[in-house]
Amino acid sequence: MKKLISYILVSCFAILSLSMGTVAYASNNTPKTDFVSPSIPKPDLLPGPTKTQVTDRGSRQILTQSVLPKFAINFIGFVGAVALLFVVIGGVRYTMVYGNEEAAEKARNQIIYALVGFLVALLSYTIVSIVTNVEFTENTTTGPSAGPTLPSDGI
Repeated sequence: MKKLISYILVSCFAILSLSMGTVAYASNNTPKTDFVSPSIPKPDLLPGPTKTQVTDRGSRQILTQSVLPKFAINFIGFVGAVALLFVVIGGVRYTMVYGNEEAAEKARNQIIYALVGFLVALLSYTIVSIVTNVEFTENTTTGPSAGPTLPSDGI
């Protein structure tokens, strides 16, 4: 019992001394207004924007114009590959039916659903490609809205 009480007292003393040190440290320090956040230099071998690209274009613009479209296109490719795999699995199931109508219907539905998924992946790839190539410009005309325009780089 004495041992338990001594552990409790020592832990309470340790907590109090640490908290008082934190309060004393916080009261003595004034916030610096000329603080520059530290930056770790990025090696040339790592992917991603360099520090000059981030300061020139801004991190939000890099995220919306290069990172998110690449992620979306890669994800859509993965979904398309999975749908194609399910088409193959459904085809194998359909060839292994041997007269069982219930199994044939399940395999046929699996192939149909996989083809619909593959079609959705293809259409979403098209939509993402169109949306990422649209440039929104300022409307300087006084007439009807010109709306978004596609880049005129020979496409």
